[in-house]
Amino acid sequence: MSTNFSHNVMRMLAIVAFAGITPFAQAKHLYRYTDAQGVVHFTDVKPPDNTPGVQSTLVRTDAQPLLRTREEGPDEERTVVFVNNAGGPLTIEIDVTDPRNVRTEPEVLPARIVLPARSETRALRIVATDIAAGFRYGYKYTYLPGDYRATPDADARYALPFPADRRFRISQGFDGAFSHNEAQNRHAVDIGMPEGTPVLAARDGIVMTVDNDYYGNGLDLDKYGDRANNVRIVHADGTMAVYAHLQLESARVQVGDRVHAGQVLALSGETGYTNGPHLHFVVQRNANMTMLSVPFQFIGADGKPFVPKEGMPLGAP
Repeated sequence: MSTNFSHNVMRMLAIVAFAGITPFAQAKHLYRYTDAQGVVHFTDVKPPDNTPGVQSTLVRTDAQPLLRTREEGPDEERTVVFVNNAGGPLTIEIDVTDPRNVRTEPEVLPARIVLPARSETRALRIVATDIAAGFRYGYKYTYLPGDYRATPDADARYALPFPADRRFRISQGFDGAFSHNEAQNRHAVDIGMPEGTPVLAARDGIVMTVDNDYYGNGLDLDKYGDRANNVRIVHADGTMAVYAHLQLESARVQVGDRVHAGQVLALSGETGYTNGPHLHFVVQRNANMTMLSVPFQFIGADGKPFVPKEGMPLGAP
């Protein structure tokens, strides 16, 4: 993602223009019920299944941005602060455009900076060198999940992302013609499974992001391409596993949670760009500000690793 900002000060007259990112609309259930004491409750937390008289309404909400920025200080000495809301690192590239009568820290731009998980980073300082003469600058940045310096562990192996007593088939494998033809998904697998199947962590890690409130599905890429509920887990080597097309509001984990292989993350679903219920599973890395999928191997019931292939059955015999 990229964003541009501008700041123009001529003889101490400040004009600041902000260009933001409009998030996709999402949805959330609101529940209404009356307890045994006659108290009426309104909540977005689903009541227990045995709660009588529960009424549910689906309402639209706004997605929370992964990254926020703010500026601090007087016009002649501004500091750009980046707030990383993710449970894992983000990498930004930042540059100054159309500068006049200013100096920057860092001095060498563009600069690439890794923002730690759930942190605030003072990434860029812009100082006017001669206030009386007037000054101006613009700045822009791009960002991508993950640490661009991370090196995948060649010995990493992944448990099957569903309960051991289930058996499903890979409906689309590596280089799948339907949707696995881009760098970030080339080494993904789609596992056909009924909605509501528990989705398990395939490897230990930390929850980086959770998209839990999307609804609807279809084959309109423009409409549904970015509307799959998903959980992104960052691993010790900096790679990130994505579990996608999850059921609305089914996430069992939150950003920042430490998870272990076999732990329930969410329930499978059919949200986003899809032609049927399935789990999309992919391992990715930030490779110098390009998101690439990483070839991986599952561990079979016999404890041996194998490369998943289209049409292959997985799980219990």
